Amino acid sequence: MADVITQLAAAPPLTVAGLPADPSASFAIKDVARRWAVRDSVDAALDARVLSEVFEAAADRMLGDGA
Repeated sequence: MADVITQLAAAPPLTVAGLPADPSASFAIKDVARRWAVRDSVDAALDARVLSEVFEAAADRMLGDGA
């Protein structure tokens, strides 16, 4: 396990431009990264945060961990 953590810590940070080439990124993430790359970064980040909160709450409800 320590080896995995060391590898992750040594990995270069993800970038918008690098996401489409990342083999570990899902097709959905790659698609959004390509389409949102031309957007204002602040607006894209705010929208991503809203989506994250909405889907995290949905997952919690599905798993019975939320209201």
